[in-house]
Amino acid sequence: MDIKIEELVELSKIRSETGYEAKILGYIEEKLEALGVNYERMPVDEERYNIIVNPEEKFMINAHVDTVGDYFPPEIEGDILWGRGVMDDKAGVLIMLKLIEEFKDSLPVSYVFFVDEEEEGKGSKKYAEKYAHDFAITMEPTSLRVCTAEAGSLELEFEFWGKAMHGSCAEEKENAIWQGIKFISEMKKLKFLKAEHKLLGKPAINVEMFDGGDYILAVPESAKALVDFVYLPGQTAVEIIDEVNRIGRKYNVNHMIYDLSPPFEISSRKRRVKEFLKYAELGGFRSWSDAQSLVDKGTPTVVFGPGELRYAHTKDEHVNIKDVNKAYDILKKVLKDWSSA
Repeated sequence: MDIKIEELVELSKIRSETGYEAKILGYIEEKLEALGVNYERMPVDEERYNIIVNPEEKFMINAHVDTVGDYFPPEIEGDILWGRGVMDDKAGVLIMLKLIEEFKDSLPVSYVFFVDEEEEGKGSKKYAEKYAHDFAITMEPTSLRVCTAEAGSLELEFEFWGKAMHGSCAEEKENAIWQGIKFISEMKKLKFLKAEHKLLGKPAINVEMFDGGDYILAVPESAKALVDFVYLPGQTAVEIIDEVNRIGRKYNVNHMIYDLSPPFEISSRKRRVKEFLKYAELGGFRSWSDAQSLVDKGTPTVVFGPGELRYAHTKDEHVNIKDVNKAYDILKKVLKDWSSA
C-alpha cells in the first residue's frame, strides 16, 4: 500500500495554523470513522483536543497537526510536493493514518495526533501527564534518521537602552540599536558555543527578531531582540544565562526568558533503538519537538520522519513523496518487529 502524492495534497490543502486546528481534526476523525476505528478526544483547552487511538498500548507513534508560517497551497513538481506543512507535519499525519488503515487490528500500537506543537506544546504535555509507554516515535522531518538526541532551546528577550536625542548629536554609546548590535556580536564568544555533540553538532545562536527606532533623524532610546540559544545535552540554561549576564554588565540591557525547552538524549543501545537502526541511520534533531514532553515524563522517544528540517517554517518547505513512502515502509518494519518480539 503506497502513499500517493495526491493524498498528501488533499491533507495539505487543509489549513491548520496553531490555534486553528479544528478542520484537520475533523478530517482525521472522518478518516478514522470510515475505517471503523474507535478513538477518543483529549481536551487540551476550551476548543482544541488531541485525537487518541489505543492509548493503553506499549508502543506509541505521534504527529502534530498544526503548522506555522504563512500559508501557501500545495503544488506538485514531479515527485516533490511544495506547500505549507507538507513535511511539518502533514507527511507524518498521513503516514500515521496509513499505518492505522493497514494494521488497525494487528499491531499493539497507540496513535496520537497532537495540537499546539508549534507554540507551547500543550497537546503533548497534557497527554504525557496521563499516559506513558515502553517506547514512542515522534514524527518530524529528520531526513529519515532515527534521532535519539534533541537539542535544547533557550529563547531570551533582550531590551537595550540608549538616550533619545536628535540624530545629528548621537554618540554610539547613546544609541540603543548600536548597543544591541555590539552586545549580540560579543555573544559569539560565549564558551558554551565551543562544545560539540556527535549527533547534534555544535550549539548555535539565532537572532530571531530585532526591533528599534521610531523616527527619522532621531537616536533610538530603546531596542528589542529575541535570541534563541540552541544548546546540547549536558549543557544547562543556567550556565548560558550566567555567561550572557557577564557580557551584559558592560551594556545597558535587560533580559527575560521567553521560552525554555531542555535538550534530551536516550541511549542508542536501547533494544528498540537497535531494532530501528536495522532500517535507518542514527541522527540528532536540532529543534524542540513533542518528544521532549514524552521523555520528560518517562517515555523513551526517538524522532523520525521524511524531509529536511532546514526547510521547515520557510517558503521553501517541500517533501519528496518517495521519502514519505520510505518512512512509511521503515515504520511498518519497525512496528512489526517490536510487536512480534
